[in-house]
Formats: sequence, structure tokens, C-alpha cells
Amino acid sequence: MSGSPADERLRLEREIRRLRHELQEAAGALPYLRQMVQFSGDLLNLAGPGGSILEANTRLAVVLGVPQHELYGQPLQHWLPNPGQVRVLQERLEALGEGEALRMELDLQPVAGEPLEVELEGQRLVAGPLAQPRWTLALRDISLRRRLESSEAARQVQTSLIASLRSSEARYRELVEQMADGVGQLDAGTSLLFANPALHRILAVPEGGLLGRRLLEFLPEQARASFEQSWGAVLAGRERRCALPVLAADGSRRQVELEMHPRRDGVEETVCGGVASLLLRDVTALNQALTDLTDLAFQDPLTGLANAEASRRELERRLRESAPRPWLVLWLDLDGFRRVNHSFGRAAGDALLVAVADGLRAWRAPGDQLARLGGDEFLLVRELPGTPDDPAALQAQAQEVVLQLRDTITQLDTSAVGAALGLGFSAGYSLAPLHGCRAEDLLQAAATALSCAREVAPGTTLIYQPTFTTRLQREMDLEARLHRAMGKGELRLVYQPQQDAAGRLIGAEALLRWNDPIHGAVPPARFVPLAERTGLIHPLGQWVLEQACRQLRSWLDVGLRPPRLAVNLSPRQFELTVPSLMEQVEELLQRHRLPPALLELEITESSILPMAGAIGQVQQLAAMGLQLALDDFGTGYSSLAVLNRLSIHRIKIDRSFIEHLETRESARTIVRTALAMGRGLGLETLAEGVETAGQLEVLELLGCDVYQGYWFSRPLELEAFTALLPRDAAAS
Repeated sequence: MSGSPADERLRLEREIRRLRHELQEAAGALPYLRQMVQFSGDLLNLAGPGGSILEANTRLAVVLGVPQHELYGQPLQHWLPNPGQVRVLQERLEALGEGEALRMELDLQPVAGEPLEVELEGQRLVAGPLAQPRWTLALRDISLRRRLESSEAARQVQTSLIASLRSSEARYRELVEQMADGVGQLDAGTSLLFANPALHRILAVPEGGLLGRRLLEFLPEQARASFEQSWGAVLAGRERRCALPVLAADGSRRQVELEMHPRRDGVEETVCGGVASLLLRDVTALNQALTDLTDLAFQDPLTGLANAEASRRELERRLRESAPRPWLVLWLDLDGFRRVNHSFGRAAGDALLVAVADGLRAWRAPGDQLARLGGDEFLLVRELPGTPDDPAALQAQAQEVVLQLRDTITQLDTSAVGAALGLGFSAGYSLAPLHGCRAEDLLQAAATALSCAREVAPGTTLIYQPTFTTRLQREMDLEARLHRAMGKGELRLVYQPQQDAAGRLIGAEALLRWNDPIHGAVPPARFVPLAERTGLIHPLGQWVLEQACRQLRSWLDVGLRPPRLAVNLSPRQFELTVPSLMEQVEELLQRHRLPPALLELEITESSILPMAGAIGQVQQLAAMGLQLALDDFGTGYSSLAVLNRLSIHRIKIDRSFIEHLETRESARTIVRTALAMGRGLGLETLAEGVETAGQLEVLELLGCDVYQGYWFSRPLELEAFTALLPRDAAAS
């Protein structure tokens, strides 16, 4: 039952008095609460929609370095330098329900100084259904706590490292004792305070006999000034590397590489008085191998004439010497030479090439440049006496040279072949400056003219003409057909096994084959250079890599254990492309789930190394775990200076050296030198093009590691090669 109106009025008056009293108490406490908020150690603020600051304490303004009144209306996100943190904070604030708490760590950027690491605690205020949302945010500086945690972690790591170093000291000492390089420690007078067994062995001193002896004792007089200059830099706190000769105690002279590292401040010395550590590497054998191969790099081993690379460089040098002068660049090819090889054997063919080279030497005029470009092709470069601006006169002089040369070769003594031969040649030539002033242009023009001359008839000589379009049209047609072949199943891979001396299958080379519906089997020597010239090598190379990786995955999926599979790379594949070569390989390995060591990439030393940026890409590919091989080793010079910088796993000795192993000492010298270089650099060596038992016998005596060639197997179709693969025992 409800009360009377008088009772209800009394109740309302009491309630009003109570509320008025509470309001007065709250108003009286408000200044104290404001003071507590302003001087709190935390950074406090009241945030509205979008994070705008509605209220903030003095501490927040001081930390941010701005007047307090300038904070109002600004979003807190204005002082968050990390966009990701801004996004996450906004999302989490909007999703925060009433009564729920938010905690996260942020970076706070003051107007001046470094960012602060802070911990944020936030709550959504209870509001009416029509009121705008608000949040209370408290930020706490946790930089000191982070530093303390980092210090503790560092202390724990340091303790662990000290324990690890102490436990492994004996192992490292054993490693130093077993090193092939000499290791020592020197005092300020270069006296040895410590020397490992290898240093004693290099300097031919009984073990223990080096202690107290000065390193200067083992340097010849002419090397001491250079060493003392380097030693002065070491005493000044700088590392030094140098190459010097040393005189060992047994009287032998050796070439060594020195690395000297000064003692670092704060490092406890185990040998009293030591000021520098020494690493001494004996490079006598390696330098000799480099010298031998360098001497042979620009020379044709059969005839002793310059090779293609040497002739190109020499022609470039002559063209740069002075103002344009008339030059004849004549490229000739012996007619019917293949018949000599087929009828009388390779030895007779080699004897004929030597006879031609000797005849050219006897005939040439002073200043002539002669070269063997490979096979039965030779090059003559001669300065003509005419003037550059009289093409007719230059052509007449060139024809006179051709007639003299033809008489010389026709009259050559061919008795070494075993039969009298009517020897002739086809030739093409270009004239500078009529056909260009660059070596590459002149050589290309002469080669194009020779190609056209071969198509006319044996014994034909042609001067290069810009109207030679037949060859270009054929190449354009072939280019179009090759472009279509990649999408029509006309390309395939075959696989040539690689095996070691015990006959074990340890690898294979994937070789590209093209069967055109019109032209039939198109040899790689024809379509690969075309692809390189036209840019098709990029999609073609990517197709080969894709097929090789797909096949490796297919073998693995059926429980087979394939060996490493080698794929040839064109130099142009290292050009800047999208995607890059490294990106292509990385994507293929990931997509086909392949261990990187199953894929080997072959690069050609004479063409890949001079390219800008190629060395860095080779290093990146090696860092991915792929196997890398240097193909056609010995046919170029550029790799000699940078081979030590490359992460190569093996070298492939070019077949042009293998084919003469049984008949030419020069070929054996080259192969022996290449094998010595491989051993000196810790690389596996592979001989390609092994075709006879005699070649194999020589290679085994010289210590070759791996073999590839027709003597073991021709390139095999997929089914035949798959039959050679062992089954994975784990998969079974």
C-alpha cells in the first residue's frame, strides 16, 4: 500500500538533501583528484572518438615536450611513429567493450629525443546510448625495465659463451695444430712466440725450432723493405695482407701470402709479449699453375697461334691506337677438312692444321696478326697501304692478299697427312673503316661473309655486303619457330650421366633438344646462339630450369634417388630481368620442394665473368645451397683473376683439351695444370667429352675426379636415364 502524499514528499526531500551532500563532497574532492592525476607518474589522458585527447595530465605534456593546452583535440596517434601500432591501437579501442581492459606496448615519439617504449592500459567508459565513446588511457614508461631485461639476457649469454669457450679450447688448439696454413704469433721485433706445425713445415724448420727466431730471417733482401712497411702498419694497429717470397731453411724459395692481425685492445694474450698474429699460406704450387694456365690462355694449344680471344683483344688494341686506318679482317675455313679427319683420322687432321699454321707464319708480312679460331678456321688481320676513303682500292688490295694466300695454302706440303691433297679454303672478309671501327663488328662481318661464301661453293671468297639478307631471313624464321616450339612440346631434355672413377653415377647434365616439324632435329649450336642474340634465351632458359626441377620432383615422388642435375646457364640469363635469375631459381626450388644441392648450375668462364654484376649473382646462388660448376674451363683468361672470389664447387675441363690427350703433350699439360688448380682450390674436377679408353687412362693417371662423355654414355632419353636411378631405401 502506498504512503500518503505527505510521506512521499518527505522521502523526496531527504533524497534531495543526500544527493546535494554527495555533490558537495565530490566537488570538494575534485581539486585533489585533479592534482593526483596531474602529478601521477603515469601518462594519463581521456580519449574521445579517433583517439583525440580530451583531458591529459601534466606528465604526458612534459614527456612529449609540448604545452599541455596544445594536447587537447590532438589524436594520441600523432605521437606514435609506427603505422602498424597506430592501426592496431585504433582497431582494438573500437572493439573494446564496456568493462573490458586493453593492454599493449607502443613506441611514443616526443618532439625531441629518442622514442620511448611505453605500456598502455585502457578502458572504455560507461556511457549512455547516445553519448560518444570515450576511453581512459594510461601509458607507463618501460624503457628501464627493457634495459634491465636486456642486461640480464646479456649476462646469461656471456656466462654461456664463457663456458662454451672453456670447453672447446682444446678442440680449437687441435684445429690450429692440424691446419695446412702456418699460424704464429709475433712480438714487436717479429720474433715468433708461437708457431704451429704447418709453419715449421713451410719454413723447413724442425718442430719447435722456430720459437725465438725472427720472421725477417726467412725473407730475401729484396722483400724486406716491403715487409717492414707492412709491419709498421701492423704495429700502428692496422691489418695487413701481402704476398712475398720466403727462403726456407732448406734453401728452397717459396711464394707465400701473409696475413698479419694486430692484437686488439682488451683481448687477453695467451703468449706474453705478442703484438700480432700471423697466417702464412704457401701458394707456390697454385701460382705456378696460374702462370702455366695464363701462358696457355691466349694460345691455341695445337698450332701455337693466337686463339679467338687473343685475336679479338689484339684487334681492339690496334683499332684504338690512332686515327682510322684501313684494315683487312679475313676469316677463312679450309675446304674439305672434315674428310681428312674421317679418312685419315684425327691425328692426320691435326698434322694438317699444324702445316697450315706453319705455312701462314712463313707467308705473313711484318705486323700481320694470325689466329686459329677453332676447328679448321683461321684469321688474318693486315693493315692495308691504301687510304680509308677509297673502298674500291681497298677491295682490290684485299683481293690481292686473298690470291697470295690461296697460292701459299695450295702449295703446302701435305705429306704429313699421308696423301697428296689439293688444299683450298673459303673465306669472308671485312674492311675497316668501311664495315665498322670496332673489333666485334669487323669480326662479325667477316664471319657473316664466310657463312655466305660456304653456301655459294667451296673456294669462294666474299667481301661483306649489307645486302646479305638470306642468312638473316633464315634466322628470323628459325627464331619464330623456336618461340612457338616452347608451347608446342617440340623441346625436350635428355640426360648425359656423369660418373666417378669407380663407375658410380654421381650426376647428370640436362641437355636441350629441339625437334622441329619442318627442319627436324635442330642442333643446339644453331638455335642457342640465336636465342642469345634475340633475347629468347630468357624464356628458353626459364623453361629448361622449370623442366629440370619438375623432373627431379617427379623422380623423388616415385621413390627414386636422382643424382645432382646440371643445367647450363647462358651469360644473358644474368642480365637484369623480372623476375631475376635468382628469383626464378628460388621460386622453382620452393614450388617443387627440392633440396638446393640437387640442382647444379653451369656457368661459362670466358663469357660470364666479365659481365657487370655476374659475380655477385653467382655468390648469391651459392649462398642458396645450389651446386655451381665452371664450364669450358681453360678456354678463357678472365676467370684466373677472380676464381678465388667465386663459390664454385667444381670445374669442367673443356672437351677441346680432352680430345688431344693421347697425341699432344700440350693438351696433357693444360689438363694437368687445370687439375692442379682444382686441387689447390679444393674444387672437384670433371672432364667432359671423354670418348676413348686412352683419354680415360690419361685422365685417371692425372687424378681427375669425375667423367662425362660418349665413352660412358651418350645423352639418354628420359625413360632410359630413369632406368639407371637407384630406389630410395627410405621411400621403399
